[in-house]
Amino acid sequence: MKLVKTLLAASVAMIAVPTMAYEAGDIMVKAGVINVNPKDDNLNLGGGTKVQVEDDTQLGLTLTYMVTPHIGVEVLAATPFKHSATIDGDRIGTTQHLPPTVSVQYYPLSASGSEWQPYVGLGVNHTFFYDEKGALDTLKGLDRSWGLAYSAGLNYHIDDNWMANVAVWKVDIDAELRAVGKDVEIDPLVIMVGAGYKF
Repeated sequence: MKLVKTLLAASVAMIAVPTMAYEAGDIMVKAGVINVNPKDDNLNLGGGTKVQVEDDTQLGLTLTYMVTPHIGVEVLAATPFKHSATIDGDRIGTTQHLPPTVSVQYYPLSASGSEWQPYVGLGVNHTFFYDEKGALDTLKGLDRSWGLAYSAGLNYHIDDNWMANVAVWKVDIDAELRAVGKDVEIDPLVIMVGAGYKF
């Protein structure tokens, strides 16, 4: 009888502690396809001439460290993005950039142990440009950019470790074009779809 009670108590304890719940010290690594899609009309050169920066898709990677069961710190990285700049659909140049972003995230359902774990985040983005090429000198000399990043995402846990993930960021990227003293307002919507593993 004592053995039965012990086994029953252990079973209840296992049920009471959700296997999908996050704990302080958990680390999540996610990788997937990431797209950076700038907003319309990124630079007004005057006289009705507007420059549009096209989107690009690369390999994205995030690393999240859970400070508490509900709060995590995420670092977003990716392979370099290469964007074409166009005027009226005609390509006038290209630039490459890296936009590392650090965010604090909140997981409201962590304690529930649900397979579905949504989250929201607020962070800081630092974007630096390089290898600018183009027919117009005004495309060269983009300053680095600092800005806020707003994010939301959803983890679906296949088991306690493996997960599928979709995430979206709205990033404030305004870089001054030193040659003309005007801001290139990129302000992209960033979407990543991938998979991850929790350690």
